[in-house]
Amino acid sequence: MRCRMTPVQVLLNEGFEDAACGYALGSVLFEQVAAGRRPATLSITPSTRHVGVTRRDVRREGFEEAVRAAREEGYPVLVRSAGGGAIAASEGTFGFSIVSPDGRDMDPMERYELASSLLLGTLSRFGIAAEVGEVRDEFCPGDHSVRVGGYREGMKICGIAQRITRDAASVGGIVIVEGEEELARVLSRVYGAMGLPLRPGSVGSLRRAGSRAPLDEVVEALASEALERFGGERVRLDEGTRALAAARADEYGV
Repeated sequence: MRCRMTPVQVLLNEGFEDAACGYALGSVLFEQVAAGRRPATLSITPSTRHVGVTRRDVRREGFEEAVRAAREEGYPVLVRSAGGGAIAASEGTFGFSIVSPDGRDMDPMERYELASSLLLGTLSRFGIAAEVGEVRDEFCPGDHSVRVGGYREGMKICGIAQRITRDAASVGGIVIVEGEEELARVLSRVYGAMGLPLRPGSVGSLRRAGSRAPLDEVVEALASEALERFGGERVRLDEGTRALAAARADEYGV
C-alpha cells in the first residue's frame, strides 16, 4: 500500500563534519515545519561517524565504559531523542526523515508504513528484496526494522522511528549502504559494555545484500522514489538553516 502524502520538498544536504550538526538539523527542520515556515520535507543527509545513544542508555550501568569503547574506535558519542537503543553511523550511511505538518493527520502505523514503503521501493531499484520486521539480537531493536532475511539470521539495513507533536511529525532512519563490518565491531563493544545482547551478523548493508551502488547513487534513488510517490521539488539546504543547526550542535554531546 502507498500511504497518502502531500507533495514534499526533497532537501538534499551535503552533510556536516560534526555529526552533532546532523542531529541539530533534524530538530531545526522539525520546528520550521511545525511553525509553518517550511512545507512537508524529506531531508536526506550523509552521515559522519558517530554512535548515537538514547537517554535511557545514559543511565545504564556500563555507559561510561561504552563511551570509552566508542571513542577508542574513533566514534564520538551523541545523545539522540529517539527511543530504542544505540546506533552507529559512518561515511557509508545516510539519514532520511519525512517531516510533515500536523502530527494528527496520520495514524502512527500509517506513518511507519509511509517511511518503510519508501525505503523498500528504493531498495527494489537495486534488486534487494527487503521486508519490515525485527531481527534477532539486533541493534536498536524495534518492530519496524527494514531487514533482508528472516528474524533468526536476517540482517538489519535500517531502523524506522518517528516523533509526533500536535503541530508536526517526523519519521525516518539511518540507511547502511556499506561499512557494516566496522559498525558491527563498534556496536559489539558498545552493547557489550552495557551488558546488552547484540549479534554482529544482524548489522547489514546494501553491499552485503548484493548491491555495489555507492552511497550517492542510493541517495539519488531515494530522492527519485519520493518525488515519484509524493510529487514535489528538490531543494538544497540554505545557509541560514545550516547555521542554525551548527549553533545547536552542543545540545547532543555526552
